[in-house]
Amino acid sequence: MWESAIAVIGTLAGGLMVTVTQQLTDRRRQREQHRERVADLTGQLLSAALRYRQLFWLRVDARRAGEPDPVVRADFYQARSDVTEARDRLALAVTDETLLRAAGRAAWSALGLSEIDPGVPQDGRYTPEIEARLEAARQHTHTTHTELRQAAAGYGTTSAPGRVVDTRSESV
Repeated sequence: MWESAIAVIGTLAGGLMVTVTQQLTDRRRQREQHRERVADLTGQLLSAALRYRQLFWLRVDARRAGEPDPVVRADFYQARSDVTEARDRLALAVTDETLLRAAGRAAWSALGLSEIDPGVPQDGRYTPEIEARLEAARQHTHTTHTELRQAAAGYGTTSAPGRVVDTRSESV
């Protein structure tokens, strides 16, 4: 009798262990899939912001050189829409405030470049005030880009948020 009871309990315990193990595995897989999706969406935002920044600096540099504007207005508007869309898609996928704040700062720092009206350069340079604003904006967009990348790298982990990565290799 006891042997039968022990066999039944063992069978039930084994079944429970299989179920618990399967649920833990499924949850881990879902978390990893979500992290991959967030990484992809963040990458899209980083790329869109970088593209917008490239177009802005192409325009600024062409003016410095006395060349015609190489950026088609429609391309500039599309780049702006791409930044907004990428930020919105990320916001629909996550609720993490750190990541969302970093995404907003990166998007708005890129889009905010268009608020700088450099005017007409003299001898290949803008006024010292405009040059200072442009350099400050360049540094700010680099910083917010890095902050977003670091927030995304730390998303879903407990040890990564403190990482610091140098981004001096960025070109725009």
